[in-house]
Amino acid sequence: MKKIIAIVLAALSIAAFAACGKKDDAPKPGTLKEGETVQSVLEAVDAKFSDRYGSDYSAVAMGMPVDDAYLSDFLELDSSAYDEYAGNVSMSMTNSDAFFVIKAKEGQVEAVQQALEKRLSDLKAQYEFYPVSGSYDRAMAGEVYVKGDYVFLIVVGVLEDMDEEAPDFSDDVQMTKETIDSFFND
Repeated sequence: MKKIIAIVLAALSIAAFAACGKKDDAPKPGTLKEGETVQSVLEAVDAKFSDRYGSDYSAVAMGMPVDDAYLSDFLELDSSAYDEYAGNVSMSMTNSDAFFVIKAKEGQVEAVQQALEKRLSDLKAQYEFYPVSGSYDRAMAGEVYVKGDYVFLIVVGVLEDMDEEAPDFSDDVQMTKETIDSFFND
């Protein structure tokens, strides 16, 4: 009888250790799914805009890639705060579009988030008195969105009716966030 109990306890112990190993193998929440990159997230968002509005549209109108100078000059963000980044901002002075992501280094998420929140605040102030083509409303609908170590600045939206007095870009921002979410482990 003692032998049977010992065998059962040994089997239970092995099963418990095996279950613990499986938990460690589970993807960490807030990380990109296997095989995905920040670039694939950006491309998927652009594809959603093309699907919704036509092939001539992307998340950022007349976009130029974000680079080291942009992060330093406009975000005052030192390269010691991030591992990678990708995305675009509008080259047009009359357009507040910006959609990019910064992967913060360990312990730097808050610093990156604060830098992007300041940039969003600056965009709101910049376009408050120059609200051409819905730029102010687009900036007001914008969000800083955090997924794990990834921090996104989302200032997007297509103005379909140029005569619209108070355009609502919340659906475009929500579509962008849902697309981002689909690339991450929860």
